[in-house]
Amino acid sequence: MTKAELRIKYKQRRSQLTAAQFSALNSGIWQQLSQFDWGGIRYLHTFLPIAKQNEPDMWSFITDVRVHYPDIHLVVSRSEPKDHSMKHFLLEENILLAENVWGIVEPIAGEVVAETALDVVLVPLLIADKAGNRVGYGKGFYDRFLAKCRPDCRKIGISLFEPVEKIDDVDPLDVPLDTLITPNLIYTIS
Repeated sequence: MTKAELRIKYKQRRSQLTAAQFSALNSGIWQQLSQFDWGGIRYLHTFLPIAKQNEPDMWSFITDVRVHYPDIHLVVSRSEPKDHSMKHFLLEENILLAENVWGIVEPIAGEVVAETALDVVLVPLLIADKAGNRVGYGKGFYDRFLAKCRPDCRKIGISLFEPVEKIDDVDPLDVPLDTLITPNLIYTIS
């Protein structure tokens, strides 16, 4: 299937999840994330979920990292609609957050972090394939962002659904994942 076809299919699947199903899937993702040894990571970029899109709830993970890995600097982004770029900020306890036009909670301001400082990026997505290619909302924000990260920065996708076999229309500028986390399994992409 193409990205456009997959985008429609998986947006619909997410929108049809009951509260109980969504909660169970989130619990599975949190369990998978808790298996990782995050020691040695200095800067970990995460996303803040779009609640109305049923994106995986990263708040429990954020709390867990703060408790068990207090030396990790958590980083979140603010989208820049005019050029489809992202600016990154430390997620400090007192940071001011606001919902943007797309329903994304993001920082208003704060301490800026360069893409090259990031050790790990947790990537939101609708669906990925077994080769680590992903389908997002189609604006290209994350591809532009990930292209600026260091080559050794680990790109970990977070998906409510198991991967499809293949995305038919992968673009040469698409940045693949190194790992995909689903509620049931962790896929290491080779």
